[in-house]
Amino acid sequence: MARFSALSILYLLYFIYLLYLEKGFTMPVVGSSAYNTAGQITSLVRSLLNDSQGNLFTDAVLLPYANSAYRKLQRALGNAGGGGFIQDDALLVVTAVTQPDTSLQVSISDATAPPNQLPTDLLVPLKIWERRNGSTDDFLEMVDLTRHGGLPSRVQDITLSVWEWRADGLYFLGATQDTQIRLRYLKAYPDFTDATSPVLVRNSQEAIAYATAALAGWARGSPLAEKWDDAAADAIEDLVSAAVRREQQSARRRRPFSARSGYTPF
Repeated sequence: MARFSALSILYLLYFIYLLYLEKGFTMPVVGSSAYNTAGQITSLVRSLLNDSQGNLFTDAVLLPYANSAYRKLQRALGNAGGGGFIQDDALLVVTAVTQPDTSLQVSISDATAPPNQLPTDLLVPLKIWERRNGSTDDFLEMVDLTRHGGLPSRVQDITLSVWEWRADGLYFLGATQDTQIRLRYLKAYPDFTDATSPVLVRNSQEAIAYATAALAGWARGSPLAEKWDDAAADAIEDLVSAAVRREQQSARRRRPFSARSGYTPF
């Protein structure tokens, strides 16, 4: 009997759901609360610095210090191999060269005309794939020559084949047709602009708040600055350790020697 009652309830709930769909109603979406906000960070900082009312340490005063602490945490996690800083599938177009010439090179940089300039959050490229622009062909991985003597001197072909990262730009030999590239890169999270800005590193509020309190305290000669700097170092170390454990638990297959070296014939 109890089992029959449970099934009846499930059928009733499903029937109500169908009625919602027929009438054009949508079920409410619960917003994600996974990320803290900059305002929560600055509120904690004020408590740490004995200024819970914000008489001295307003958000406007604390945000520059919070951004510095935020960037410090990102660098520490990035150096530990934290996967949260990898961005993929940025699609750009490298236009064809007008006349093949062994002395030519083409580039994509911050100064390239939109929409084909480098992503604003890019720190360093990791991998690039290519295909004929406007096609639905599979992307083919290109060879990174950044640490292998740079680009050679040869006449352009229908594909780019190789690339180099230098002077904050992507450099290619060019191709005789427009080429679409897919870019995978390490990124930086945007700075906080106000109290509503999301903190995109999960569970990092204490690490950022302690480092912010240390910086703000140092600027005003607070005796608490050193204490909060030590606390920040401990909190950042905890986050780095967690990131390292996640990487160690990831199953990885050993790649062929040529793939590990990053250099193959083209």
